[in-house]
Amino acid sequence: MLVLLVAPCAVGAQPPSIPQEVLFPSGDVTLRGTLYKPEGEGPFPALVYNHGSAPGNLNDLAFTQLGPLFAQRGWVFFAPYRRGQGLSAEAGPYVGDEIASVARESVRGSVLAVVLATIAIMAAVVMRMRGRRTSLRASSATAVGLAGAVAALMIGANARNTAVMQVLQASQLTDHLAAYQWLKGQRFVNTERMATAGNSFGGIITVLAAKQVPYCAAIDGAGGAETWSGPVATGMIEAVRQSQAPIFFFQAANDYSIEPTQQLGEEMRKAQRAYEAKIYPAFGTSSADGHSFAWRGSAVWAEDVFRFLNANCS
Repeated sequence: MLVLLVAPCAVGAQPPSIPQEVLFPSGDVTLRGTLYKPEGEGPFPALVYNHGSAPGNLNDLAFTQLGPLFAQRGWVFFAPYRRGQGLSAEAGPYVGDEIASVARESVRGSVLAVVLATIAIMAAVVMRMRGRRTSLRASSATAVGLAGAVAALMIGANARNTAVMQVLQASQLTDHLAAYQWLKGQRFVNTERMATAGNSFGGIITVLAAKQVPYCAAIDGAGGAETWSGPVATGMIEAVRQSQAPIFFFQAANDYSIEPTQQLGEEMRKAQRAYEAKIYPAFGTSSADGHSFAWRGSAVWAEDVFRFLNANCS
């Protein structure tokens, strides 16, 4: 059951919206999502919101925080659950499990090769140092073992980031595009004023989608902050260079990494595409708190976000 958290209406704003659960197709599966809309017939500007990777229905916390906020501002807010999560849990594997499975499959041979090579080198070092102090042989073998472990960890980290992009660019982006098509077909939506936004993994999806869909605007809250290196950074940079939409990038200063906002904003500048990039003051006391600013900090960033949306989606 959804718990509705509603902020007081500003003067002239829409009254609180009652969330609706909706179904929509994505290929051969049926997905579910939560829809907030202003009162009236419309057509209204509309936004597709891309949730993060929180398991179960935890993303409802973001939806109930943001849905009424957008509806009160006269926007339709559609929060589809991609396959494997929340209301769409039965439509496929949880994204975290799918990423882990793809990563394990890709590193199996590489890690085994590193382990075998490390063992062989350790044995060779011990043999060559016969006759020397036992402590010296042990420390040399340990150094080789540690180097092998570091190499294996680096392979694993790169494999995970590669798997993140593989999964998000495949089934997860497919689900977003299906949600976009469903929303575009609703009579209460102004199809000339459609935008997208998302946090964390959903921020990555937002950037990937802006490359494919001519949204009037896109809002990326902390996309890639926990995985900013290698394939994730490369994939997001490539996407913003070809973005069809103006993008607002934002994060709190104490997020896991603020490089995504800094670097993606710079790439948009060099590509001569409309954008804004903003780092807000620290939110809470930890990196996890900072990362949650993308949805929990709406009282801080709302005016900037709606200014950006209204400027580009008029």
